[in-house]
Amino acid sequence: MKALVIVVRLANKKGDLSYEYEATELKSLLYTYLIKDADTLMINIDRINPSLYIGSGKALEIKEMIVKEGIKLVVFNVSLTPAQQRNLSESWDVDVMDKSLLIIRIFKQRAKTMEGKLQVELADLKYNLSRLSGYGKSMDQQYGVVGIRGGSGERKIEYDRRKLRERISLISKNIEKIRKSREVKREKRLSIPLPVVSIVGYTNAGKSTLINSLSGKDDVYADNRLFATLDPTSRRVRISGNFFAIFTDTVGFINNLPHLLIMAFSSTLEEIKYSDLIIHLHDLTADIKGHNEVVKKTLAEIGASDIPIINVFNKIDIINELQTIKERFNWLDPVFISASKKQGLDELLKKVEEKLGYRWKNYTVKLNNYDTKIIDNIRKHFFITGEGYKKNQIIFNIKSTQENINRLKNLKSIVEIHTFTEQ
Repeated sequence: MKALVIVVRLANKKGDLSYEYEATELKSLLYTYLIKDADTLMINIDRINPSLYIGSGKALEIKEMIVKEGIKLVVFNVSLTPAQQRNLSESWDVDVMDKSLLIIRIFKQRAKTMEGKLQVELADLKYNLSRLSGYGKSMDQQYGVVGIRGGSGERKIEYDRRKLRERISLISKNIEKIRKSREVKREKRLSIPLPVVSIVGYTNAGKSTLINSLSGKDDVYADNRLFATLDPTSRRVRISGNFFAIFTDTVGFINNLPHLLIMAFSSTLEEIKYSDLIIHLHDLTADIKGHNEVVKKTLAEIGASDIPIINVFNKIDIINELQTIKERFNWLDPVFISASKKQGLDELLKKVEEKLGYRWKNYTVKLNNYDTKIIDNIRKHFFITGEGYKKNQIIFNIKSTQENINRLKNLKSIVEIHTFTEQ
């Protein structure tokens, strides 16, 4: 199938990304959608045409191009109203999508877990519900469905809306059950406290490759496609010595990610809010500035903008003039790596340990060794880096947050708690 990518820019509106980059990104999305053959058309308009988005004259020109080139699908970089989408599709006799619908279709293709599939279906249903009102009289038909008060029956559009809302309600309840289950798992994870590090970034920045390289495993699916993975994956990673952390790979962000998808995936994205640290993975081969703004905006939208961040620049193995780039972004205190070649990972882990130090400190805890219940509790719920005995006391060296240490301070069997600095 051949597609046409149309990038539209309003004359008085500046976009976050360049024409060329938006076109390339849409073609990459189509490639992920398994469509490899796509032409590109860039259009400037002074105002939005309510019925076609673009001007009627330009629409006729494009129709000729569609027929000549044998195009079967047209994708816009802008959001189309239901009427605009329908009018263009009928005029051109091809499928017409905006970026939101294309991303939802890709998510439907790539969702693997039950939660992922439910979240994508929820976004799809809400997208369809929002478009029903745009079909007006063409859907003003009667089903033989008697109303509650004995009316003449509900119109087709009302029937469809009702069925969509019923399905949305059911899926939302199922997602809420999964969210509560994740909450229980999170509390269990926090009861054996390890720091949590979330890897975020623009789609295809290399997040899955990084988590594979850090954990020494290759079981997280990684591919050179946008949205290769949708479902979050967590791995235990050694930071240094006996100090470990949980690293989580999250769904990639993208410019103008449909709000419906952000809302549908909120139960997944909210995991980021419970992180001790965020690694923002930048793709050195992409639009660094534009992608950075998108990631910052998305983190703010999900309530995670106040968590400490390490800026990590990936793909140093395929970039030229690395020194110039380092100087340009030096103010971000960055780490430069190649996740695929495992270059720079030691420096990254040192930076992670340094950043985690603001909450995760070293403590020595001395307690009477007769209190086996408390000893078992510490072994079960604290991260022990060393252990020893002295007379009738047992001594633990642990890494912990202040909140967890406070739980111990008032216990009778505790003799002493103090911080120490590793040599």
